[in-house]
Amino acid sequence: MSVFVEQQRPRCSPMSLVIDCFLPHTDLLPEFLHNLRLSDLFNLPGESVPMNPEIFSAMRAGNIDFLEKMRSRQTPVACLKNDKGDSILHLAAALGHHGLVGRIISEWPSLLLEPNWKDQIPLHAAAHAGFLAVMKILVASITHFSAKILSAEERERFNVYVLKDIDGDTPLHSALKGRHLETALYLVNASNHGSFLENNNGISPLYMAVEAGNLALVKAMLNGLGHNVQGQSSNLASNLQGKKSLVHAALTAKNRVDIIDAILNEEPSLVNEKDEEGQTCLSFGAYIGYSKGVCYLLDRSTTSVFECNSDGSFPIHIAVERGHVDVVKEILKRCPDSKELLNKQGQNILHVAAKSGKSRSLLLRHIKALDRKKNHLAEEQDEDGNTPLHLATINWRPRNVRDLTKFSSNNTKILNIKNKEGFRPLDIAELNLQSDYIFRERMTLMVLLSVYKPRGCEKIPTSGMTLRSRSENLDANKYKDRVNALLLVAALVATVTFAAGLTVPGGFNSSPPNLGLAILANDYNFIFFVVADIVAMHSSLVAIVALIWAQMGDPDLVHRAFRTALPSLSLALYSMSFAFYFGVLATTSHSYLLTTVINVVHSLFTCVFTRLLAPYVGPYIPSLRLCRWPMDTYIRILLRFVDEDVAEVHHTSGSGQTSV
Repeated sequence: MSVFVEQQRPRCSPMSLVIDCFLPHTDLLPEFLHNLRLSDLFNLPGESVPMNPEIFSAMRAGNIDFLEKMRSRQTPVACLKNDKGDSILHLAAALGHHGLVGRIISEWPSLLLEPNWKDQIPLHAAAHAGFLAVMKILVASITHFSAKILSAEERERFNVYVLKDIDGDTPLHSALKGRHLETALYLVNASNHGSFLENNNGISPLYMAVEAGNLALVKAMLNGLGHNVQGQSSNLASNLQGKKSLVHAALTAKNRVDIIDAILNEEPSLVNEKDEEGQTCLSFGAYIGYSKGVCYLLDRSTTSVFECNSDGSFPIHIAVERGHVDVVKEILKRCPDSKELLNKQGQNILHVAAKSGKSRSLLLRHIKALDRKKNHLAEEQDEDGNTPLHLATINWRPRNVRDLTKFSSNNTKILNIKNKEGFRPLDIAELNLQSDYIFRERMTLMVLLSVYKPRGCEKIPTSGMTLRSRSENLDANKYKDRVNALLLVAALVATVTFAAGLTVPGGFNSSPPNLGLAILANDYNFIFFVVADIVAMHSSLVAIVALIWAQMGDPDLVHRAFRTALPSLSLALYSMSFAFYFGVLATTSHSYLLTTVINVVHSLFTCVFTRLLAPYVGPYIPSLRLCRWPMDTYIRILLRFVDEDVAEVHHTSGSGQTSV
């Protein structure tokens, strides 16, 4: 009995949260409520009695007749508890047996207030299950008894809508956790004061309703503010407990500007609230890329554009870092001066875009268009003396490096700016290129080499295999596996093309005067087959000889061998592909349909083959002005292989290892 009395004490119900219950019309009340007395509600049950399996199964099945059987057996029904402390009313409410619920309340109304081991009353169970019919019966019963309570003290004690379980959840919390929005709305209409109470996680039902994106539910909660019991005006900020970043939650729901409007119309000061990570509402909208929400916030006020987060970054920096072009445009459209804002590292928006893997060419071009005349954004240096091009190189962003160098009006000056450690972007790439083959790093160095015109570099290597760092210690053993793999491929190509040259398509004449000669010797496709086969054969032999030299153990000789072997092997593979193509055409040219299919398939797979092979065995391209256009085209093709949109990238700077 003492435990039960303790449970009945109000867990979180100050006088300002006294429930406003309205007695429904008598003809709308369930029939079983007409004869109930207030004293019946407080006729508390005695010590708990374990519920046997027969009773448990009957209650779960909604067997109303079984109640009479228990009465005839003189079973202490109100004291029955299962292993979780649930009464028979808990079970009936959780499983939606509204008829059984009404019958139980008519016989044992005190079970309305009986908690289980988790401090949950039947109202919690019904709310979590989401059975609206059961909820209506429970609310009607509670309203009936509440209307008979005269003193404020007793009414406060009976404020069951604000009772919390061991997790701090009210019945309204339970309904929203189960995503039962209709049931939650019914509870709010019955009592609004539980809408602003926090649970143990610091979350209020209003916050949960905003996250769910239900405008009707949010408005119903906000409409209940009005005045408190002392007649004083009551606002959202003073009533709301726990997380107050409601606008952040509304932005997360997206496509619900109407909810943001409802919140800020009720409490405009919430627009200045920061979330747990110190982000302002505008910064959070920029982070998730919700352009409609950002526009709405900017229409209300642009002051938050110049308010930084706890980490020192401004909303425009967040939008740029996340690559949300539309949000960046909207901020710059309303506040053009925001492009001059610097974060705590002294970096402008072009710095942020350059080092971000989510920023795409469209964003960089838009920022560069704003900077086209002065060009100061591209030349501005941060606290470490790094320009945007330095940061793009440090973070190994080859696409961003290309865009920064391609669209800069003063290319030479930007390329030669040194940071505080005295390094240009090219110096950083050459010094910190890892000896292991990492394609993104090789492509970054390749892009820089194509624009720097370095001294003593007459040709630009387009294969990552032949690019290396200045500080790399050459180790021939490290390249042994690569050499052996290339040797195997070259040997296979030589073997196949040798065999193809001796077993030509169409066969040989077996009778004079052309005995032993190829039957299709005069066919153009056959001639192309022979030429391609010969080129493939000899190119593979050149690659084999070059790779044999690479086995000698001289580290420098390995790279020289690669310079010869890789283009040769590339040519051999292409020639073998074309030899097969022309050989098949020579024997099937009589069929127009078959020829068409062969041409389409060959063209398709040649493109795929080129894209896969080029980054590995690409040739050297002369560093001449005439070669700029093909070099740029080739680099753009290779950049399609680079994936810069990664959550975590380890990069190096001139001073050592850094992680972002």
